[in-house]
Amino acid sequence: MNTTKMEELYQEIATEINMIIPEQWSEVLLYSEVEEHSDATFFYYYPMGKSTPIYSLDIEDIEGVDVEEVDNGLSNLSDLLRKLWNEFIVNKQEPWKSLNFILNSKGKFNIRYSYEDLEKDGYDYVDRVAIWEYEKLNMLPKSTDVSGIELIENYKKKSSDGK
Repeated sequence: MNTTKMEELYQEIATEINMIIPEQWSEVLLYSEVEEHSDATFFYYYPMGKSTPIYSLDIEDIEGVDVEEVDNGLSNLSDLLRKLWNEFIVNKQEPWKSLNFILNSKGKFNIRYSYEDLEKDGYDYVDRVAIWEYEKLNMLPKSTDVSGIELIENYKKKSSDGK
């Protein structure tokens, strides 16, 4: 496998994330799903010295942020993750289904690829995002989101049952 190309892509992904975020930050947690004809990517970041993460799509709501710049950056980020996915195919490796990319402000990162069928447990994309937010950020759905709360409760039960 051409790890040089992959290392370049990791660096480009980290650089793009840094360009999108309009303030000093301590950590970024990114989730991406890529398939042949579709993809979805988002991230949360922790502003320096704060314990509440900011969702990538909420960045454009921050005062003084250029919405077009953020949108272009998020689009570029998706393109880079698509290139990373394609790099697996070029190198005759099984392409990943999803990935978790954790980056700290010092440039250290951890990436975890998943090859599991995304729909195997019956969760759609919205469900998978809610579960990811719960697992990675300890975020629960709003108290008014009854179906989201039920989803997480059922997920916790399945997880504790060893499913």
